[in-house]
Amino acid sequence: MLSKRTNRTFAFPSLLMLLLILLLNSSAVLQAQTKPVKTGFVNATYQDEAGEHRYVVFVPKAYSPEKKYPVILFLHGAGERGNDGLKQTQVGLGPIVKQQADDFPFIVVFPQAENMKERLLGGWLAETSDGKRALKILDTVLKDYSIDGRQQILTGWSMGGYGAFSMAAAFPKRWSAVVPMSGGGKTEWASKLKEVPIWAFHGADDRVVLPVESERMIKAIKQAGGTPRFTEPKVGHDVWKVAYTKPLFDWMQNPSLVPDSNAPLLVKPDRKQPADVDPKSPFTPALIIDDAVSVRLGNQFLKSLADAVPSMVPKDMLVGRINDIYDSTVAQGRSFSVQFSGISYQGELARAAIEAYAAGTLNIQLGIQKVNLSINATYVSGNRHSAVAGPISVSIGYQRPVWLSFDVRPYIQNNQIRLRLLRTRFNIPQDNWNVSGPYGVSTRGIGMTSDRVSSGLVSGIYGSKGRIEQEVKAIVPGLVDELEKQLNFDEASDIVDAIWPLPVYHPRMRLSPSEVVTDKKGISLSFGLTVAALDSNKPQGKVKRLTSLGRPVSDIPKVSDLQIGVAPSMLKPLTDMLVEADIARIPVLDIPGHSFDPLADPKTLQQVFPDLKRYGDNVQIWSELILTKPIQVEDGGKAKKDGRNQFRFVVPQAAISLAIKKSASDKEWIPFAEYSLAVSQDVEPDIQEPTYSKRTLRLDWEGDSQIGGNARFAPKYQPQDAKINQKKMQELVQAAWDGWTKQGPASTTVIPDIELGFGRYRVNQVNWAAPQLLATFSVPELKITNLTKKDIEYELKSPYSDWGGPYKLKPGESHAFDTATPLTYRRSVNNRREVYTLSAGSHYEFQSEGDTQKVVLYEAADN
Repeated sequence: MLSKRTNRTFAFPSLLMLLLILLLNSSAVLQAQTKPVKTGFVNATYQDEAGEHRYVVFVPKAYSPEKKYPVILFLHGAGERGNDGLKQTQVGLGPIVKQQADDFPFIVVFPQAENMKERLLGGWLAETSDGKRALKILDTVLKDYSIDGRQQILTGWSMGGYGAFSMAAAFPKRWSAVVPMSGGGKTEWASKLKEVPIWAFHGADDRVVLPVESERMIKAIKQAGGTPRFTEPKVGHDVWKVAYTKPLFDWMQNPSLVPDSNAPLLVKPDRKQPADVDPKSPFTPALIIDDAVSVRLGNQFLKSLADAVPSMVPKDMLVGRINDIYDSTVAQGRSFSVQFSGISYQGELARAAIEAYAAGTLNIQLGIQKVNLSINATYVSGNRHSAVAGPISVSIGYQRPVWLSFDVRPYIQNNQIRLRLLRTRFNIPQDNWNVSGPYGVSTRGIGMTSDRVSSGLVSGIYGSKGRIEQEVKAIVPGLVDELEKQLNFDEASDIVDAIWPLPVYHPRMRLSPSEVVTDKKGISLSFGLTVAALDSNKPQGKVKRLTSLGRPVSDIPKVSDLQIGVAPSMLKPLTDMLVEADIARIPVLDIPGHSFDPLADPKTLQQVFPDLKRYGDNVQIWSELILTKPIQVEDGGKAKKDGRNQFRFVVPQAAISLAIKKSASDKEWIPFAEYSLAVSQDVEPDIQEPTYSKRTLRLDWEGDSQIGGNARFAPKYQPQDAKINQKKMQELVQAAWDGWTKQGPASTTVIPDIELGFGRYRVNQVNWAAPQLLATFSVPELKITNLTKKDIEYELKSPYSDWGGPYKLKPGESHAFDTATPLTYRRSVNNRREVYTLSAGSHYEFQSEGDTQKVVLYEAADN
């Protein structure tokens, strides 16, 4: 009995201690949960036996530990490898999240692949060290944040797209949804992927990873019994720009929401898209190229720009207040002082005109109308006489616009285009303004009557027209400042991107104006190109500066429309940066299209290097194509009949480097041999029209390539059989290059329309005129097509014209109108007026609807 009581006596305090410990732990957990959590993009570090590894977690702005959140693991592309912990958020999903940071509903994990020696497309495979660490980082985030473990979503782009397929196959039950972009993989993974909800995306014009890579995987998964979704928009490698939209994010949270695998995207490829890189990320200048880009704004383009100005200038620009005006006058021999108080104005900008008409001079005219100048109170005072008048209204431009004209001189200051105001002209026609009498007058003094005061004030204001004109001129500096804000040339950067020939390591570049010249036919601008250091974390060295690669501003062609010129010769200094950093290399197995694969195949290479036979069938080959001297651009072949010229890409020196492992178990690669080569081939620029409103700049390979080279063993390698079949190696390289160029163009880049307020300009021609590639923009066509069986009559008008027509459109025919601005459409239907606004550069169709064959005008699908 004593023993039992003793046991109970000891057990009770132990139980109390256990409860106390649990309470303390619960308190600690509660405190940890109530401790404020950082939101937005949070930098973090994962520690393992290899050291510290940086990653980033996006935490929703309204994060609460009481709520469970879905989590996305994003796997970046090859160009974002490193250990800075930042680049993985700058391309792909990161910029999309930053655009929607206030209400993005997911926690997102951004690990970074650190191994720079892996194959570009294999860096995130499930068996790699980077792939394994990414999952461990995800596990850490699952512990640190309130996450719904049933909603773990995997997505990746390019190298990450391959990783998404690989990790999904390795852990198929972990993922609630998988979204590979611009990816691919092994078809033998298909049986493991058949139960995984997959929606894959791949650009139809992708030249970095060919669309067939994703198509092959989707086909294999379907054959295995899966139901993956696949979307192939008409874009290039950067498919993430159009894919990461609300339909996809809704599907990620519930994969049963989107029954249609071809669900439309919210972002059209030719509309505004997210930037490739966060503009806030570090930009360390390493190279400046003067005269890299030219822009010509001809008077025809300036006229279209002027038509758009009313929609570009803020509506409150002609709204404001004027300081009190003090004046004096003499009436009936008496002197009076007059104070106009509480003066405000508002008006409308009806029209604009812009024209370069002399050296260094640009004329801008603004047609203002319905201007109301309101004087709240007027005070008249003199010796023993005074009066107070109520509101007076002055109306200007109530019959027609009154033109405010001013001359400016464009100049460059701090890498910005500025406008120096030279002179201002404004005259109010006598028949286009009106002064209303004051609303109520109070007088004091003998002879001061309200009628005399009212009449005197009205006639006095009429006599002060010059003073009012001066006050209107005073708003011009503010207008000039607002116009300066509209002067940007982002589209010029898209032309620069179009000539970049390498699939990875696209340099970060910024354009800035360096010189401007105005003549009587337009404005010419020269832009310098600043290139960022490849590694912004390294100490900044001396910034290099290059001149004379492009065209000086005085030699820019004086065309009447808009023309952008780019100097392709800038590729030499740009690729020289990659050569110096020893990153201008790509494993041959990662080169699109597999035409280079034989250069990594042991049996094929045994025909060139018989010495390989002594290692048997287990020998491993590591084969890389390395750029050892920068790419150059030269004049190409003869001009074609249509006037298009060619230029030539020249690779003066490159190498195919071969290393071997005697077996897969060996740890070190042994340098084996190298094939030094030089390549040149002509390229022809052209504008393609994949859809009605979309334009792409294509650089097509032309003619036969010129390839020469020589193979040799690595300096420290000792072959038993020293024979090298140079002819066979030449044939292999020639076949590889020709196979690659025949798969498609050297480059395909979407050139978006230049939006001018409510209007637009569209690229319509490109040509090589040494030393520049010139792209010309013009007014796009607005097209209307009749798909019904009836004749249709309609009318159109621009914002500044009367109604045109009626236009009669027969069945099956189309009308086209050149216009930079929208057009208003109207048609009589059953004694009613049907009125719509038609966007410039778009295509519309009359279609019959329902059994009644009712005719309806739709905007045509842009595909």
